Amino acid sequence: MHDMNENLKQEQPVEKTLTPQQKRRKRLKWSFVFCVVLPVLLGTLYTTFLASERYVTRAGFSVRSMKGNTGGDLFGAFTGLVGNSSTASDAYMVLNYLQSREVVDRLEQDLGFRKIYAAQDIDLFSRLWVTEIERVTKYWQRRISVSYDPTSMIIDFKVQAFSAEESKLVADLLLTYVQELVNTLSEEARREAVGYAEQEVERYEARLLAQLRRVQTFRDEEASLDPSVNALAAIETLVGLERELIEVQTRIAILKKSVGQDAPSLRALQRRAEALETEIESRGGGTMKDGKPARLSAQLTQYEELQVEKEFAQKAYTSALASLESARVEAGRRQRFLAVYEKPALPEYPLYPRKILYPVLLTVFAAVLWGIGVLIVYSIRDHMS
Repeated sequence: MHDMNENLKQEQPVEKTLTPQQKRRKRLKWSFVFCVVLPVLLGTLYTTFLASERYVTRAGFSVRSMKGNTGGDLFGAFTGLVGNSSTASDAYMVLNYLQSREVVDRLEQDLGFRKIYAAQDIDLFSRLWVTEIERVTKYWQRRISVSYDPTSMIIDFKVQAFSAEESKLVADLLLTYVQELVNTLSEEARREAVGYAEQEVERYEARLLAQLRRVQTFRDEEASLDPSVNALAAIETLVGLERELIEVQTRIAILKKSVGQDAPSLRALQRRAEALETEIESRGGGTMKDGKPARLSAQLTQYEELQVEKEFAQKAYTSALASLESARVEAGRRQRFLAVYEKPALPEYPLYPRKILYPVLLTVFAAVLWGIGVLIVYSIRDHMS
């Protein structure tokens, strides 16, 4: 008993004799164990024995247009800037679409997205365990990686799944979805290019038909296929009658100076003048204007106005048809199509998790954080002292 007390007395001074530097080293050692060694050990055990294997299927394609690249695209090829190229815009649209909620909904409908990625044999950290669609979309964005090269306009995507067959199946569906999206974009571009031209054709066609109906109504009312020809013939006839009437009236005026009022020759001329006036009146030439019958002149003017409006409507309709054909040609050049250069293939080996790389990266990361923390603590301590 006495020996034990002596030993305790000897051990107590040893503990008290640790220098501050030795105490700091001891704390550093334990902090390194808890902040670096233990996390790296746990991470390595998880990566090696617990983490589920993930297979990767890759596909590559490009959104192309029937129309060749413009000068802006060539400039973008040298500078790396996309500019305002519609094809590049479509490519970025496809990139966002692949990571969108709509893709998740379609995968759920066609394949059972939650059933595949929430299977019980998947480890807890890799499994889909959330149910809200926004969080499911975030999970999907961690299972797909997309990239776009603005120089070559090539899009690549990689899909991760927990079996080789499911990985390829998801990639095949994604390629189908992208094809449908490109077709939709192409159809919208065609409608945009042709739609306005078709509306213009319909408008000018309706205008031309209305004008033709007006001409037909005028012809029916005048009972003539070409009122202008009839009007000119009638005008010529009336002008002849007017000329003859003037001659007869002149002769009457001359005879009145040399013969009496009851002279047979004078009465014959007067009857002839009355007959000419009656004929002129029956033909609608009772009013004279600039040497032409006013009524026939008005008819001719109205018909000419109708003809001018009809010709203008015909020219406008022809021009609209030409614009429509040009718009269809341009729409054909704007057609998009999907050029697939790498189709999804069945993977043979799981690329994830990387059982060597991940522990190394974790070690480096933990050591760097630990070192930064130690420097901060010592800096604060030196500043306070």
